[in-house]
Amino acid sequence: MARRGFAFPPMFFLLGLFWFLPPASVQTTNRIGKFSGTCQTETLGREFITSYMEDCGNSSQFEVQITGYFAFTSVSVSIPNYLFHGARFENKTMVNQGEMVRVMLPESVGVKGSHVVSKVVLVKADKDISVVSVSNKHVSPETTVLYPVSSLGNEHYVVTPSTESFNSYPEFSIITYKEPNSVEVHVKGKLHYLTQVHSTGSKLNFKPFSFQVIQLQGIEDVSGTRIVSEKPVAVLVGQVCFCNSTKCNHVFEQLLPVCGWGTTYIIPPLPWQKVNDTVYITASQSTTVLYQRGEQQENVTLTGGNVLQLPVKASIPVYISANVSIQVVFYSLGAANPNSSHAFLMNVPDVASYCLMYSINEQEGFENFALMVANTSETPAIILDNQPLRDMEWKPVPGTEFVWGMHTLGRAMKSHAVEHASSPFSLLSVGTAAMDSYGIPGSCRKNVTFKCQTDTQQTKEQLKRCKDIFQQGNTSEFCSFMNSTLVNLETICAEDRAASLEEVAHPFGSLLNSSILSAGGSKSKWEVASAVTFLLQSVELAALTVALRSPEKKTQNVTTEFMAIETLLVQAASCGDEVFRLRGQEETMDIRCNAVARAATEDPWAVAFISYSTLDSIINRTLLDEGDLMADEKLRNFHLNSRVVSGAIGDGRPMNLSKPVNFTLRNRQAKKEEEETRCVHWKFIDGNGTWAEDGCKSLQTNSTHTICSCDHLSSFALLMGHTGVEESYPLTVVTYVGLTFSLLCLLLAILTFLLCRSIRNVSTSLHLQLCLCLFLADLLFLTAVTRTRSRVVCAVIAGFLHYLFLAGFTWMFLEGLHLFLTVRNLKVVNYTSASRFKKRFMYPFGYGVPALVVAISAAVNPGGYGTSNHCWLSLERGFHWSFLGPVCAIILINLTFFIVTLWILRDKLSSLNEDVSTLKDTSIQKSHPSGSVRAAEMPCPLSDTCLF
Repeated sequence: MARRGFAFPPMFFLLGLFWFLPPASVQTTNRIGKFSGTCQTETLGREFITSYMEDCGNSSQFEVQITGYFAFTSVSVSIPNYLFHGARFENKTMVNQGEMVRVMLPESVGVKGSHVVSKVVLVKADKDISVVSVSNKHVSPETTVLYPVSSLGNEHYVVTPSTESFNSYPEFSIITYKEPNSVEVHVKGKLHYLTQVHSTGSKLNFKPFSFQVIQLQGIEDVSGTRIVSEKPVAVLVGQVCFCNSTKCNHVFEQLLPVCGWGTTYIIPPLPWQKVNDTVYITASQSTTVLYQRGEQQENVTLTGGNVLQLPVKASIPVYISANVSIQVVFYSLGAANPNSSHAFLMNVPDVASYCLMYSINEQEGFENFALMVANTSETPAIILDNQPLRDMEWKPVPGTEFVWGMHTLGRAMKSHAVEHASSPFSLLSVGTAAMDSYGIPGSCRKNVTFKCQTDTQQTKEQLKRCKDIFQQGNTSEFCSFMNSTLVNLETICAEDRAASLEEVAHPFGSLLNSSILSAGGSKSKWEVASAVTFLLQSVELAALTVALRSPEKKTQNVTTEFMAIETLLVQAASCGDEVFRLRGQEETMDIRCNAVARAATEDPWAVAFISYSTLDSIINRTLLDEGDLMADEKLRNFHLNSRVVSGAIGDGRPMNLSKPVNFTLRNRQAKKEEEETRCVHWKFIDGNGTWAEDGCKSLQTNSTHTICSCDHLSSFALLMGHTGVEESYPLTVVTYVGLTFSLLCLLLAILTFLLCRSIRNVSTSLHLQLCLCLFLADLLFLTAVTRTRSRVVCAVIAGFLHYLFLAGFTWMFLEGLHLFLTVRNLKVVNYTSASRFKKRFMYPFGYGVPALVVAISAAVNPGGYGTSNHCWLSLERGFHWSFLGPVCAIILINLTFFIVTLWILRDKLSSLNEDVSTLKDTSIQKSHPSGSVRAAEMPCPLSDTCLF
């Protein structure tokens, strides 16, 4: 006989199947399919929907407050399916990192009555943002944090504050997204829709289109009403004209879906409250709830749809836990006069959703507070805006390991960042004013890493400038470059995964070919310097981030056509006097392990060394030619002679060096003996990029390499130029004394030539013009040659000196020419025609030729006038030959005239008889030979003065 098998009775099978079925909320959520939300309690996202329910009174102001976490975030606020005055409302703006922007909405966006309308506000961004919705009216402002579309769900339970006021009533809104939806409302309490009244047990079915809002208003408390939708929806709840401790109030809040509820909650008390507030606890299924107020513990069992109203005493925190997920909503009743404040609703975050980083916004005109709940042992590590919280009193939450505390903020419209490195905590933003108050959870920044952000003042100014350009409807290559750089940086920093150095080198390297860097003089110097500075900072941050996110890799390196990067991860616990060497192409960086001055910690820190292949040529081409790149005047005649390298250290916090770091840089051009090399670092000062020496020195140099030692880390390079001649004090004294004496003698000569009529002739006229030019040139040299403060004035002085000295040499040439012609024509008794010829042309020639030379020189190289030390001609590009060339030619010609004159005199004197010879010798010696000697000799001392 066969053995009979054991079989489950049908009833047991059905019971077992029921036992393994998921709760109703889970079943509902699973029906969403591809449209299902994540049911995560996120506050950051890229798309948000909301509406504005009926407010008490006649006039309201509606707005959305948008907070940005990434630079160049483009935001659009629109009302898709509704026309205002015949036009579709849309407002486009830009929000930057750490910035909050307010967008005002038309008053007609408010929904009145119980019906279905297309007044849905849609907020879209190209990067993550957080949004606070504000319904603002005198004595009736209210705020709520909006949850992004990705956090919406399919099942909600309504919570509305109860009231005894005749003129107040509850309301709630159901908001659809971009596709038609199917919505069921299971009524609890009593509400009306259109002309009908619906009571407990009724079910309303709606088929709303995309971007529509279903607004329902209650006749009595409708808490516990269940909303089920085919696709995710947003649900707002509130109270119109609510009057308890204050005058007429409007409250509203966006609810979390059932799939976003938690099991453990802690509610800190409000700092200003003097009366009891209320907590509403909602269950979606049979639930046992334990709550503790102070030292008093109680528990209660709730069934699905039940709402527990729990009074909360002032200054006493509340701890709530349940065996399944529950919804907890805090309701502040406001305060009694004279310090009355407005009531508000607020979602309470569950402990499991606590976050490491938050953003909160102060509300203008309010006393703003940050209420925090944190683990008892972790409170000292919480920081606000990168600064530790000081003088903050923490109080225990009975029955838990948590404490709560309050920090007072300012009264201005400002955004704050609050964070802890490793321990999640809770943050509520609350505030109070005369007849007003608000409360919202802080915006959790789960996907934003504070440590990898370039949040400097100069970056903020650059982003503000680009925002102004964007809002004017214009475009900018510089802003496009900034955006591309930030996108690359955010890609590395925002993703919680290990990245590679290739992901740093390739995208950032391609930016070196950007038109903003390669355009040369067609772009403003400010834009190029700003772009270079920001690129250098971003590559350093990205490289350090990659190293810190790969703790299993002690060293990493990569080399591309644009740059070479090597990183090193150092364990602080094993740090001694060891020297680490990092390489990039042909450059190295040596840093001691104990060179980092930092707080005692076991956390590792990273070192990064970057060598750029082409950045030096970009800076040489686009910036060095501008003449204002050097912070130190003595560096202006130098040029870059090495690759640009960067060194960085960090663990996400600022670090200082206790010992210098050495860099070995290869010279692009072999160093000559008469050249010197300077170690410099890149600085961005007052909108200008500059190379400066401070903190760096050259330890050793040869024809191919230079070793630099610097007491800080930045971006470094070598500048090379000719060794300058140091001024000698005795030589300076001799120069000034000699010139002063020369001026006196020249003045006497000028007066003699002018006042003595008996000696006036062509020769004395030439002497007079020569003395005038020399007098003016020496006087200008003595008084203004060192006035280099103004480049324009210095260039003008250099131009006049160039002209006056050239004119002096030109008149010397005319003197030599005049002497030569006079001696050659000794055999002619009357040579007045020659004298008239010389008088007719000597003035235009004596003053015109120097002017022509100076004009041509200024046209060819206008920047050649004036140097960093003296108002004279620059040595660059051989510009000084515009003076030395004519001078050397004149000296050579005059020397030729002198030799030929002596030769003619010798022949002529030997052919005359003794008496005539004697007479003529006497005459010529008195007037001409001495002039010949002077004409040949005078260029010598003057040329020596100008040459040296």
